[in-house]
Amino acid sequence: MSTEELGLARYERVAEAIRRAVRTGELKPGEQLPASRELAKQHGVALNTAQRAVNVLRDEGWLVVRPTVGAFVSGSIPEPEEDLRQAVSDLQKTVAKLEDRLSQVEASIRSTPPAE
Repeated sequence: MSTEELGLARYERVAEAIRRAVRTGELKPGEQLPASRELAKQHGVALNTAQRAVNVLRDEGWLVVRPTVGAFVSGSIPEPEEDLRQAVSDLQKTVAKLEDRLSQVEASIRSTPPAE
């Protein structure tokens, strides 16, 4: 699990994985997603968890769902400035880097002998 997925519910992790696949071009506009059962199997989650992720992505505009046909990548995915999850993910990465740097500074202060 990546640091950007820490703290996310399972359905949010599945949704983020699909968003990432769309952003990277692994999933292209108009392409059909696997059926919910297959999606659940791929991500190691329950069927209702996969369905919830698809519904969230539909509501956000990432997917178009056609009843009895399936879910397809939208032809017009949300603009990056509209993608709050990406902004949160970027902030989480920055905070993690800052925490690491702070730990290094604190460790160097503890290991430095006092000046006489």
